[in-house]
Amino acid sequence: MSSGLSVRVGVGLSPFEDAPATGARFWETVELLEELSYDSVWLSDTSTLGGLAPLPALAAVAARTERLKLGTSVLVLPPRNPVLLARELATIDALSGGRLLPAGGLGIDLDSELRAMGVAREERVARMEESIRIVKALWGGKPVTYEGRFWSLADVRLTPLPSRAKLELWLGGRAPAALRRIGRLADGWLASFVAPSEFAAMTDGTRAAAADAGRVIDEDHYGATVFAVPSEDELPAAAGRLARRPDLAREDHIAFGAAELRRLLERFLAAGASKFVVIPVARDLGAWLRELRTEAVGPIEAG
Repeated sequence: MSSGLSVRVGVGLSPFEDAPATGARFWETVELLEELSYDSVWLSDTSTLGGLAPLPALAAVAARTERLKLGTSVLVLPPRNPVLLARELATIDALSGGRLLPAGGLGIDLDSELRAMGVAREERVARMEESIRIVKALWGGKPVTYEGRFWSLADVRLTPLPSRAKLELWLGGRAPAALRRIGRLADGWLASFVAPSEFAAMTDGTRAAAADAGRVIDEDHYGATVFAVPSEDELPAAAGRLARRPDLAREDHIAFGAAELRRLLERFLAAGASKFVVIPVARDLGAWLRELRTEAVGPIEAG
């Protein structure tokens, strides 16, 4: 286990269900997460795959909860205007009393998603990197002047500012270029579809890139996303949604049962992860969340 690190486990609500939680069902889930003292709730961002849009939904969650943190896993950055994005994220952080956990990325590499976003494939990375620099500069509170390839700012000052002196932006991704980008620009890494056996080497690459850029990423700013299913009987409905990386062994990212989830999280802990987003897939989501909290999440967070 990662000694001395603050271990936290949040819950991601999948947008890939046949009937994503909305209305009363969504609020029942949010209230249960707050009641069971899960660390955070995470909403995914897509253009065409359904699910709640994360930023307005998380703003609403902020008003209905007191302690639950609010995560994006991950927010698609290339098509968004960075000035408006910086303001929207800062607003949620200010209204929630500093509970926002923003994580961003390029988005899902599907033709339907790319077409809907309207950003040329060859421009996605450059737009995202420029956007990250602008967003983080605006969060600093001083007037920002910036002349880039895609955006131009002259003495722009953001208001409102985030609640915290430093609102941190994590990134997803697992390709070598993505890991180097995290080291150069981001404040943390939220991995997905990565095996525990790969995790340590990937974080080493991120640390090296940060050092080359004269930066340091906090050691407790490395996290992983995993799936939790009560049993194999409930997997078929979810299997198509979870097969994003065919070469990745099932047991490296999908846990059957609470005991297996605990073992999977412990393997990531041993590799250096300390923050987790667990995406539960179950017919009876409430009962499954209660079981996970008692049998897997609580013991892991307790160390």
